[in-house]
Amino acid sequence: MRLDVLLHELRLFKSRSQATAAIEQGHVRVAGRAAKPSRTIQPGDQVTLIGPSGERTIEVLELPRRSLRKNEAREMWREVPATKGNA
Repeated sequence: MRLDVLLHELRLFKSRSQATAAIEQGHVRVAGRAAKPSRTIQPGDQVTLIGPSGERTIEVLELPRRSLRKNEAREMWREVPATKGNA
């Protein structure tokens, strides 16, 4: 699944265009590297979101097969705790 679509489907961004803009501005990284909106994401990939309040890294557990409610989407990823070297 495309990174921009995934971020929207997991309800981490309100729209796909917001997700695309964040990716293009360098506010989203996959496995620590800059990514393009079209980057294919698989379960197990770690995505870091960089915002005004700091960095947040999630691990994708499952890919959605349909549109989900926010509580359903939350079950498809988990927060990766920051390590002491990153905090």
